[in-house]
Amino acid sequence: MEVNTAPVSTPPVSTAQWVEQQTKRLDAQPIVGYFPGDPPSAESVAFAALAACAYRRPAAAATACRRLLDSQLGDGSVAVWLDDNGPFWPTSLACVAWRRFEKQWPEQAKSWCRDAYEKGLDYLLNCGGEKIARNEIIGHDTELVGWPWVLGTHSWIEPTAMAVLAMRHCDRANHPRAIEATKLLLDRQLPSGGANYGNTFVLGQVLRPHVLPSAMCVVALHRITPVPDGLATTVRYLQQELNRPIAATSLAWTIHALVSAAWDSETGFELEFDWPLRSAIHRLQSMGENPHRQNQMMLAARFRESPLLDLPPLQVVRPTEGTGK
Repeated sequence: MEVNTAPVSTPPVSTAQWVEQQTKRLDAQPIVGYFPGDPPSAESVAFAALAACAYRRPAAAATACRRLLDSQLGDGSVAVWLDDNGPFWPTSLACVAWRRFEKQWPEQAKSWCRDAYEKGLDYLLNCGGEKIARNEIIGHDTELVGWPWVLGTHSWIEPTAMAVLAMRHCDRANHPRAIEATKLLLDRQLPSGGANYGNTFVLGQVLRPHVLPSAMCVVALHRITPVPDGLATTVRYLQQELNRPIAATSLAWTIHALVSAAWDSETGFELEFDWPLRSAIHRLQSMGENPHRQNQMMLAARFRESPLLDLPPLQVVRPTEGTGK
């Protein structure tokens, strides 16, 4: 008798069924790391808090936000591995999580959430990327200051985009640092669309775009008016990439970005994301549990209702406009 040794595939489930499964998992396990068995990471716990807010799970959201609070250092920063000594770029995501929890459940948040994100913002406003003198080798404006991955290094797109989101969620959109960081994100867009991790061209060679930093730029500048040409070109690049195989984290940010791009459209766009979402869910099922990625996909599946996109319009501020708060 012939024995079938092929791996057993996981039966596909609908997005709604998967979300129902994941909300139960999130209730039971809001403190997670990047991979099963890893120690908790600030980014993962912040996304767990945001996913819990998105699906109105106050107990899970409170547990995650409290864990971030317990790890906040005296200067307001939150380290990647929580109870460690840096790097501190996830401070911005912790601020977004605390602010969101405060908005949804003010009675539970009382003053501790506000104190936490105010301290986190103070930390962000007192650090930044290092300037580099302008030269012909590097194509972007190296004197614009955003935020780095590691203190003492140059500003890069992803930490800057996360910090801009924190500023906007916490009512600091008009702060000079937020305005300059917005200019930085727009300056780093590639001529043909998309963004690299922070460069545009080096030694005369235009660099290739990458999905994740491109999507994070669009989300950070959600509802910007008027829409800059460079950002519109990046949106078209992301639309082309949507139906190609994309890692779960990149897809989650891409869905947020394209929902943002279609924000004022009167036509529904959920069907556009149906196949990419179901494909990503099936891949996650086949690979086994990964709560960090599952929480990011849960957040993306909320579309317009995602807490990440709960932001007022952002006006393009000219160099002579705007004052800090």
